[in-house]
Amino acid sequence: MVMVGLHVIGALAGVALGIGAVYLVRMAIEGARRDRRIQPEEVVPGLRREDWERLEAMMESEDAAERLESFAVLERYGREDPDVREGLVEMTCAYLRKPFPYPSEDDEELEVRRAAQGLLTRHFRWPAGEARPFEFWEVEGLELGDAVLVDPDFADTFLVGADLRDSLIVRGDFRRARFSPFVSFERACFTGDTDFRAASFPTHTSFVDAMFSGPTTFADAEFDQDADFTGARVEQPGAAHSWPSPWRAWATSPVSQARLVSGDDG
Repeated sequence: MVMVGLHVIGALAGVALGIGAVYLVRMAIEGARRDRRIQPEEVVPGLRREDWERLEAMMESEDAAERLESFAVLERYGREDPDVREGLVEMTCAYLRKPFPYPSEDDEELEVRRAAQGLLTRHFRWPAGEARPFEFWEVEGLELGDAVLVDPDFADTFLVGADLRDSLIVRGDFRRARFSPFVSFERACFTGDTDFRAASFPTHTSFVDAMFSGPTTFADAEFDQDADFTGARVEQPGAAHSWPSPWRAWATSPVSQARLVSGDDG
């Protein structure tokens, strides 16, 4: 019931106040949602308890410099021991899922979050046609549902089991990204320029109820099967967009919010 209420309230706020208000409403009732951060008893397999506790304390520190350093420590552990990478990626995703109001004037926290994003993109970057990079980390999934991602650079990455439902993605760069075996952007909010040019999408791809509030392009993107954009909305239908066939933006007037429709629907 909490999830249903959240999206109903968000939809009403979006009609009245726009995408920024939707996100603020979400933040206001975030405490009612399930806390998806790693809990203290969930020690990363292969990582000594004292090392995990040190990392956890650094990531929760009031000192932004210490939080920033935690991701350098985390990355070092991952480079030294492949067995802990899955858990370390989950710790990084958990940090990015923490509530963070955007836009924000907290430049220090933005720097920390960009460091966390950079750790992920560095170790998931694998350009198509190239041999597997030494720095690539193999994991079973990327749990970024509810995450706040600011200027994420996922260009040329290979993302396995990417779950970005209910996320806020600000100026996302997904050029030539490859997704496998599924990807979900359900109810995600995209703001600013969003670039999916030449990205490769698997059979199970969902943008159901997503919101696009800036110029968006899927030019030259490839889909194993038609993606699902049912219920997706476009806040600036007059902007320069490029949608995957057979989807198109349909609006009753040039200034109204559009919805994505398939083929002759409208």
